[in-house]
Amino acid sequence: MQTHDRLVFRRYERQISVWCFCLQVLGATLVSMVSNGAENVVRASVPFRIGDLIKHGFGCSLSSGQIVRCRCGFTLIELLVVISIVALLIGMLLPALKKAKETARRAVCLSNLRQINNGLHVYASEYEGHFPPSHLEMNASLTYELCVPRRQYVGYYVEKEVDGVLNQFLGHGMLYGLDIITDVSLFYCPSNSDVVFPNSWGNDNGYNGNYRFCSYLYRIFGQLSSGVNQDDVDRLHNYTLHDLQAPIALESDMFRANWPHVDPAVVNVAYSDGHAASFGSDHLFAYAYVALPVYGGSDRFVMMAWEFIDGDKRRLERHYALPSQFLE
Repeated sequence: MQTHDRLVFRRYERQISVWCFCLQVLGATLVSMVSNGAENVVRASVPFRIGDLIKHGFGCSLSSGQIVRCRCGFTLIELLVVISIVALLIGMLLPALKKAKETARRAVCLSNLRQINNGLHVYASEYEGHFPPSHLEMNASLTYELCVPRRQYVGYYVEKEVDGVLNQFLGHGMLYGLDIITDVSLFYCPSNSDVVFPNSWGNDNGYNGNYRFCSYLYRIFGQLSSGVNQDDVDRLHNYTLHDLQAPIALESDMFRANWPHVDPAVVNVAYSDGHAASFGSDHLFAYAYVALPVYGGSDRFVMMAWEFIDGDKRRLERHYALPSQFLE
């Protein structure tokens, strides 16, 4: 994890620890009050003399001559007030805890993308500046696949045995297939909530069990489909570190379904120049959840959404219209 990410994570970790300690103290105090209150109720009938009254001061009252009775317990109303205060503090604490945890998860996700990006650049430095390609049957919307069952795909891939099965690693999965990245957990966002993209080696029930998915999308694909032509595929496969005039997005959180980071809606993105950052856009969020279900074409949408993240909004805005209230 990068130094900055560790500092962010530790800062929120300390805040969570302080709040948890406060709750523990309040809980212990409440238990102590209940226990002491029970003892005081039992002792309330024990008589005290005037000397005891002078010695103990308040908390005792005169009763029939020189006999006093102690009333050191607390009332039901006082107990309810304490419980109400504790409940109020918990109500204030939970949103803060949730926000702090999500901030920490975003920091871990961003660190993952930075390390994947480092792996992509290691690959490019060994292959004349080219980033890992995908075979010609890889759809733009399916680049969360790390490897596929061994079969005769057209295009470049790396074969590696995993759990006794020989699989074909492609796209960003080549980083694992070539042992550039050895910790597969880097390919999983801790904020991901989609069961299709679990935080471990996993596969969708609708797929053959030899497919391995991750929770990040990769930019380069190979499959032609509606709205995706050969020029779109070739342009991505011909990108190199040496030819880029401006950075492009290479790896990102999912932005086609089950957005991982909401409130605010952002995706963490790794760019071709080596940096990674959060990209926030209410419009892109609305395109994914409002326009995509209406107009369809998930491959075309993902390809154009990448361009939107790069700063070129023209094709996405031309093919996917949003209601006016989303554009205000």
